[in-house]
Amino acid sequence: MSRAAIAILSTENLLHNLKRIQKEAHDTATMAMIKANAYGHGLRSVASRLQSHVNTLGVASIDEALALRKIGIKVPITLIEGIFEPDELLIASSQQFHVVFHDETQVQWLETSSLPLPLHAWLKIDSGMGRLGFNPEQGKEIYRRLSQSPQIAQPLGIMSHLACADENQHPLNQHQIKVFKNFAQGLPGKKSFNNSAGIFNFGSENYDLVRPGIALYGISPISGKTASELLLRPVMTLQTRLIAVRTLPKGASVGYGSQFICPENMPIGVVAIGYGDGYPRTARNSTPVLINQTRCHIIGRVSMDMMTIDLRSCPHAKVGDSVILWGNGLPIEEIASHTSHSPYDLVTGVQQRVKFHWTFHP
Repeated sequence: MSRAAIAILSTENLLHNLKRIQKEAHDTATMAMIKANAYGHGLRSVASRLQSHVNTLGVASIDEALALRKIGIKVPITLIEGIFEPDELLIASSQQFHVVFHDETQVQWLETSSLPLPLHAWLKIDSGMGRLGFNPEQGKEIYRRLSQSPQIAQPLGIMSHLACADENQHPLNQHQIKVFKNFAQGLPGKKSFNNSAGIFNFGSENYDLVRPGIALYGISPISGKTASELLLRPVMTLQTRLIAVRTLPKGASVGYGSQFICPENMPIGVVAIGYGDGYPRTARNSTPVLINQTRCHIIGRVSMDMMTIDLRSCPHAKVGDSVILWGNGLPIEEIASHTSHSPYDLVTGVQQRVKFHWTFHP
């Protein structure tokens, strides 16, 4: 029998979330962000389910883009971090990948290349994120060079990225909105500004293309709001099974470091998942799980392959019963609040020995 840890992935919920996002964005064109193995949900599986519903797919590297072309993905693919070396320009041109330019070195590589087809390209402006992109003054000159390049399909697109969109009142948001608007105003070509949080918090800044990421997977991008409040549904349900049920006496310790001492005679369960599967080792006592739709709580330290559960609220639990770690009925945001991790960390951290099962392929 294979190991019990599995991730059930819902095609229905993925497509529901996309429709919910597109409705919120008033049907603005969509770049679905599927970088980092589609936020831990499976690059190829997610791409194949979304490709007929979005305008482009956003990836971090050319390797991710080539993996998608290899399985027959035809929709445009955007290299959100651009190219990492000059040879990638030729690949991007021949495969018709869309390319983001955020550094002058990339522009210099372009100007010394000879490409078979003009590139569909974006200029990235650093409006205040302080990560990738040209400052607005430098961006004017780079925009001129790219707009005059015969190797760029015109008109050139312009994008930027919000740093604090999840906090509606953060002062940096309005600063970035102003910087981007001042730069892009009057220039031809598509504009893109909003990520998942921006779509829900700053809908007036959707421009021509939105770039949802975490919200696609049914996880709230907004501080203080749950996914269900935003009408999003979890795509991933991480689950396992009880592999042992025991009764320990009052005073017995549980797990490495003896971090939990039984306050009374009590039933405990051992479940087949641990930090070797990607479940956070930092999960504290009282982190919830669902057993037979009943909330129980982790006790003791999470081990590499196992962890232990207080079964006093579910005394009839037995070996083989299903245990949900997050997903349907148990928001991942709540689990993250019991750890030192974010929901992003949790979904991207699920390891390969966890078996992935999609509900269906549309």
